[in-house]
Amino acid sequence: MSDAETRERADSVDRTDTAGPSDKGDGPGCMPAILASVVLLGIACFVCCGVSTWYLYEQRAVLVSRTLTETYIPAVEQSRMDPDDKEAVLMEFNKFAESLERNEVENWQAAAVMQRIVRLPILEWGDLQAVEEILRGDSADHADALIQFTRLRRGVEMDQVTMIDVEDVLEPVLAGDGTMDTRRTLATPITVSAALEVAERAKSVADRSKVPSREFDEIKIGPIVRRQIDAGLTEGSY
Repeated sequence: MSDAETRERADSVDRTDTAGPSDKGDGPGCMPAILASVVLLGIACFVCCGVSTWYLYEQRAVLVSRTLTETYIPAVEQSRMDPDDKEAVLMEFNKFAESLERNEVENWQAAAVMQRIVRLPILEWGDLQAVEEILRGDSADHADALIQFTRLRRGVEMDQVTMIDVEDVLEPVLAGDGTMDTRRTLATPITVSAALEVAERAKSVADRSKVPSREFDEIKIGPIVRRQIDAGLTEGSY
């Protein structure tokens, strides 16, 4: 091979080594696969959420039964409620829980009944009775204050006063801040002045609820619970 051919071949190799990148580029790479994976993951999450929501929706009767037996019934048993009222409420709760266990209640009925029960001042009913006893046991005449308690109960019976209203009424005699898992309890001891403030708050709530300003006969919580359960079964939620 001549010197000229050798030099020409060497120049050709040098030109090849120093050539730039291909005009065709690197292509899309793995980006489409990543985007497709993200989309598929989003669809899977959406389907899972939908199935979970449907499952919980179909399990409302089971959840209500559990709430009654594990939360409400033990709380009523330990409440300050008058023994007769306590027995009546427990009877209604147990009857409803048994009908749930026998699958005699549809999901929409169970949810409606629970919504109505939650609005009732059931545990607060016993707290009101305890505060009322403080005024009855005092030597002074608190007849007007005691009337306000009967008016407040009448407001509950009329479905105009809710658990939140009664909690606000009891604020002067409640201890602690309460949490999501525990309700506030009555302070110890309850003073007469605090009990009178509760009566004053009861009057304000009764006035706002348009309850007549007079004394009412004894009102029991048991029949109120029974009426709300029946309403939930027949009429649904509010």
